[in-house]
Amino acid sequence: MSRRDIAWYEDPKLKSLYIKASSNAMRNYHGPIVSPKTTFTGTNSLIDFANHLGGFLSAEDKRVLLVVDKDLPKFGEKVAETLKSMKQIDSRIFSNVLPEVPRSTVMEAVEVCKEYDPKAIIAIGGGSAMDTAKMILLMYEKPEINLNNLMAPSYLGLRKKVYILAAIPTTSGTGSETTFIAVVTDTDREPPKKTEVVLYELCPDFVVLHTDFVKTMPPYLTMGTGMDALAHAMGSYVLTMSTEFTDINNLKAIQMILDYLPRAVKRGNDLEARSKMQLGSYIAGIGFGNVSGGVEHGLGHSFGALFHAHHGICVGLFLCISLAFQSKVTDRFKDLAKVFKIKIEDRPRDEILKELLEKLRAFMKSVGCPLSISELENPKVSREEYMSKMDQMIEYAFDDYTTLSSTRKLDPPTIRWMYEIAYENKLDDLMELFYK
Repeated sequence: MSRRDIAWYEDPKLKSLYIKASSNAMRNYHGPIVSPKTTFTGTNSLIDFANHLGGFLSAEDKRVLLVVDKDLPKFGEKVAETLKSMKQIDSRIFSNVLPEVPRSTVMEAVEVCKEYDPKAIIAIGGGSAMDTAKMILLMYEKPEINLNNLMAPSYLGLRKKVYILAAIPTTSGTGSETTFIAVVTDTDREPPKKTEVVLYELCPDFVVLHTDFVKTMPPYLTMGTGMDALAHAMGSYVLTMSTEFTDINNLKAIQMILDYLPRAVKRGNDLEARSKMQLGSYIAGIGFGNVSGGVEHGLGHSFGALFHAHHGICVGLFLCISLAFQSKVTDRFKDLAKVFKIKIEDRPRDEILKELLEKLRAFMKSVGCPLSISELENPKVSREEYMSKMDQMIEYAFDDYTTLSSTRKLDPPTIRWMYEIAYENKLDDLMELFYK
């Protein structure tokens, strides 16, 4: 397999260089802060956005492609009606949004763009809808681009055909509305593999956070997406590449999720909790998006790709493993302990970490999140099936983009150890990741 057939972060030489660049010595060399230009919040946010979009687009350019989760047609219709009635903006809905974002689906939407010539693309949905919209923008404007060679600073000069990329999230967790990352499934590889496309120009220009789009989320989805946001903030906080800017976002997001996720899971019509979780997820997205996902994301991506469990639950299952592993070489976990109201003065490091893991596990249990693979119900995974796919999981996890930014070096035997622990996720086994 040539370098052009694999993602750049799978290339051993480039992987080694990137890991070195993630060290403390390089952290101030390249650190742009990327976030949406304007985010509209509150009960008037959709109207505010419509007014803004109407003022930006000229009369001959008022065509918008709405990329909508196929299970949420009412939200696409609501946005289309608002844009039309307020600013005479025409819309076309593309609803063939699939989980894992197959590249073939993206190219189907590109054909729609060639015929319709939209001047704005608006994603309405969860992570898959937003990742699909980002990839539509990229592949419509640069159809010949090799996704495997793209790195964040690879400025391509997008927005020549489509002027605006916007996002209206219908879940509170993925943070994709704030990031310059899109995950697409490369269906040309066998077996198909998730590929992270990282490009600053993929960050949405505008975001709408309105509780009408999240208040009907069922408890299981509320929990899963909330755990995704928590993993974003906690997993990235312990990474060496963190900065003061990402720290303030991640720490605040953790506190908001601890305070409001239990309420949102218990009472879906608690609009204060819904609003706070929207903002907490958004803040966590900015926090982790300007660092990287932690080890739990690489492990969760690979497990999820093979067993098709909810992404947020996948990364939640590996969050304790990530924290225990990284904490051997960093004291940043102590700041997380403070958020969980754990006393850290005059206490040994392992004692602080153990209490942090205990409190995190108690929180996960309180919102209905399984603590181990063995507890997972959707789907149920037997130990035999789990072990039969171990080698494939290890390969995927080692080649995941997030492996590059680990504070502590990762190799396949270590990843195997982590996966073996994860099936039961016993506290004593987790602490061994810290001790050894």
